Amino acid sequence: MDVSTRNLKKWIRDLGDLGVQTLSFAGALGGRREASHRLLVVGTPEFEPWHFVAHLSEEAQRQGRVDLRPTLMRWEVPPGAPAHLAVSVDTIAHATRDQTVLVVSSHFRSWEMLERVSDAKRRGARIMSVHRGDDDLADLSHEMLSVDPRRADRDFEVTQHIVTDAAPSGGQHTRTRWSRGLSRPRF
Repeated sequence: MDVSTRNLKKWIRDLGDLGVQTLSFAGALGGRREASHRLLVVGTPEFEPWHFVAHLSEEAQRQGRVDLRPTLMRWEVPPGAPAHLAVSVDTIAHATRDQTVLVVSSHFRSWEMLERVSDAKRRGARIMSVHRGDDDLADLSHEMLSVDPRRADRDFEVTQHIVTDAAPSGGQHTRTRWSRGLSRPRF
């Protein structure tokens, strides 16, 4: 997907209320610079959010947001994987209060993932999630963005692109140029 300001504005408008919620979530992720020093991103064994991680890493680099440079948690680390792609999901269970665990979960529910996230929450980690109506994950999350499972898969993908572009600005897009006219979606 070609990510530009014009495309993002269009995507946000097309998503209606979900677009506004997505900007709010992005602001929550990017708005707490001092509170989190490491961002751990995990999916389920069936869905690895490498695309999300790649986009967020690029935008965080561009904005100078070291705190938002994500670490991808892998369910299966291939032999010889480079260091940045060789971090096991077991790391999540040991997350601390100065870390944020961000779960990106599409259609798959994973009890193993929920257990690790629950452990991280008990240790004080901030839990955030982007998911498709997973009530158990929602209960564990401090902040979440839930995309109704009846919505198109493309809507789930678009919300991820909006988050990865808007979060590194610390939510500035939410408070400035994009929020005008978006509080009441036009249909």
